[in-house]
Amino acid sequence: MSDVKAKYWVGVLYPENMIPDWESKLGDIVQLPFCYCVHDKDICSELEQRKTHIHLILVWNNNTTYRAAFNVFNKLSAPDKRCLNKIEPCISIRNSYDYLIHNTDSCRKMNKYRYDESERISGNLFDIGGYEQVSMLEKTLVCKYIAMIIKDNNIINFIDLFDYINTHFEEPVYFEVLKTYSGFFDRLCKGNFLKLPKEEKSRLGY
Repeated sequence: MSDVKAKYWVGVLYPENMIPDWESKLGDIVQLPFCYCVHDKDICSELEQRKTHIHLILVWNNNTTYRAAFNVFNKLSAPDKRCLNKIEPCISIRNSYDYLIHNTDSCRKMNKYRYDESERISGNLFDIGGYEQVSMLEKTLVCKYIAMIIKDNNIINFIDLFDYINTHFEEPVYFEVLKTYSGFFDRLCKGNFLKLPKEEKSRLGY
C-alpha cells in the first residue's frame, strides 16, 4: 500500500486521540482542501451506538503516496497518540463525498443513519464539482492514451491489452478505465486484427 499514489485520500479519525479544538485548527494544520463529517449516530450490528468518529477527505494537487498523505492526516493526532490507523485512496471522489453523510446506494440498502448535508463540513476551497470535472478529464485522457497503446503496439486481443496495462501501470484509474470502456477497446483490438494481411492471420491460426 505504501507505493500507492492518489490525489484524494479519506481516513477515519477518533476525536479522543485528536488535538484539542481540531475543528477550528484543521484548515491551518493540513493546509489542503478538506471535507469531513462527524459520525456520532452510527449503529453497530448489535444495535449499539458506534464510537464517535470522523470521516475526513483531503485533496492534493498531484498524486501523493500513502505514506506522505498519512503523515498529513496524522498531524491531527494529540501528542503521543494516533488518531487513525490507516487511510484509503478515493476511487470515486463523488462516492466518498456522498458517503460522508451516508448518501450512497450501499448506505441506503444497509439502512445506515443519514446525516444532514449541513453536517458535511468543507474548507480550504474544497470543490466537489471541480474535482469531478478533473476526474472525468483525467479518465478521458487515460482512455485516449490506452487507445493509442492499442494502435501503436498493434494489439489484437483484449487479454493482451489487459496484460499490458496490468504490467505497465499501477494506478487504479487505468484498471477502472479499462473496465468501463472495455467494449470500445475490444473494438479497437478487432480493428487492428482486421487490418492484418491474410498471411499474418493464417500464421496466428485465424
